[in-house]
Amino acid sequence: MRIIDIVKTAQSNMLHAKLRSSLTVIAVFIGALTISLTNGVGNGVKEYVNKQLGNLGAEDMMIVSAKQERTGPISTKVKEYDPNQQRDMYDQVLLTSADIVKIQGIDGVLEVIPQQSAQILYVTTGDKKYLASVGQDVTGLKIDMAAGSTLTADSTDQITIPIAYVEPLGFSSAQDAIGKTLTLAYIDSAGVLQEQTATIAGVQQSSLLGNSQFTASISLCAAIHKKQVEGIPALTDKYDYFMARFNKNNSKSQISELKQRFDDAGYKAMTLADQLGTVNSVIDSILIALNLFGAISLLAASFGIVNTLLMAVKERTREIGLMKALGAHRRDIFAIFALEAVSIGFWGAAIGILTSMGIGLWANDYATKTFLKDFTGFHLLSFPIISSAGIVALIMAIAFVAGALPSIKASRLDPIEALRYE
Repeated sequence: MRIIDIVKTAQSNMLHAKLRSSLTVIAVFIGALTISLTNGVGNGVKEYVNKQLGNLGAEDMMIVSAKQERTGPISTKVKEYDPNQQRDMYDQVLLTSADIVKIQGIDGVLEVIPQQSAQILYVTTGDKKYLASVGQDVTGLKIDMAAGSTLTADSTDQITIPIAYVEPLGFSSAQDAIGKTLTLAYIDSAGVLQEQTATIAGVQQSSLLGNSQFTASISLCAAIHKKQVEGIPALTDKYDYFMARFNKNNSKSQISELKQRFDDAGYKAMTLADQLGTVNSVIDSILIALNLFGAISLLAASFGIVNTLLMAVKERTREIGLMKALGAHRRDIFAIFALEAVSIGFWGAAIGILTSMGIGLWANDYATKTFLKDFTGFHLLSFPIISSAGIVALIMAIAFVAGALPSIKASRLDPIEALRYE
């Protein structure tokens, strides 16, 4: 038989029992819709995360912290006390200036920058005071800005603010805030309220990755931190982590070797690219869990395809016998029923994908006008062509496998016995 004849016969047979075929297509549709929507959410989040983290810059920086071996409530391992190892109240191993010297001696490290926290009581530009958290700037880090610019290495009293604070602080727009002064209030180590003025250099755009805290220059953050810990031995010269700068022209193998040297020295080192991989791994894990629901639906649909084709083979036994008597080969009979199964998978998958895209258009429009309105460039659902085509191909393959047994049974029917079938 010609290929075109096989295709026409398969499509005609599928339409022969419209209700039965429609119900099987609907079962496939549900599975395809579920998988497409979950992947759509995953693709949307990953695209946004990749855009945000992929453009962060600071490719020559590593986040360095002490290796952690928990001994607190979450650990069942008993470990001997080490007087040379400092820990905070959360059982986090702290770093000191001695670690700075040690890390600077590691081959490949160009600079070590301690990350100092500044505990701010509130921020204000007038009468109203607002709670805020302040983090230290990382030189070279590219943050999505609504106005102004990120801080530079030689910044002194400059700060960038989240866009959510623009209106509460009394500015008419993000651009209006640039160059204005802001007052930071904090409690020093003696328990006295202190105020520090800072110049607004930029306004940070909202993003899923944060940007909800103020970013202070290294010198400003260090000055506040010093006043908050001086005279308190338990807090002086203690750091959660360092930023270590290395040669930005290092190859991947050289970066891996540098990480190993950190590991050998007793430290854990990660680049921003490593953090991106970690975020994507978490997203992938969530997607796998969600896709299990779609897989269960497809499994049920597979049994539906098997049942549909077995009934079709039984109903068309005499027809199969006649086709064989007229010269049809076993492979032709197999192809007709296998193609019918693939067609059920294709139409169910195609309708499911198109429906999910329609839902995606509505969901994206609704999200950007409501709960995602502050996250520029974030689409809740994304359906790349390759990903969608892959889902269709996968479901068609599953349908083919499901239809293989009935197709083989049909191809093996004895033509004489089939013609005698009542």
